[in-house]
Amino acid sequence: MKVSTRAWYGLMAMVELGLRERQGRVQVKEISESQGIPEEYLEQLMLSLKRAGLVRSQRGVRGGYTLARPSNQITVKEILEALEGPVLEVEPMEPNLRERAKNSGVSVIWEQLAEAMENVLQKITLTQVCAWEQEKRSRQPMMFYI
Repeated sequence: MKVSTRAWYGLMAMVELGLRERQGRVQVKEISESQGIPEEYLEQLMLSLKRAGLVRSQRGVRGGYTLARPSNQITVKEILEALEGPVLEVEPMEPNLRERAKNSGVSVIWEQLAEAMENVLQKITLTQVCAWEQEKRSRQPMMFYI
């Protein structure tokens, strides 16, 4: 399975908001610098996340983004669907194949895969991903510059 840059960056942005959940609004520039996401691209992602009701924004000098709900109430599935649409569509794109697929044992593979992915992504909350992020960051060696 290939994961798009849009999904990677969108999840990274949501993790950054989750890590700063208690700090209030976070500006796009701060998220961009912290996560290494181009600002213009990040603006597009944040708009999709806002439309999906996952983040809120406020304009102005003290503006920025916050999570629309607590991080423990936001699932990875919701984030990915806000950015990409359905996680795994099992219906073939080609009309001729679509009819054959209905009566094919092969379609059972895709249906089971879609169900398994949906179950896993629905169980993982943003809070969990933030905890994993903090754990990974704590394991990185400290860098000293002279």
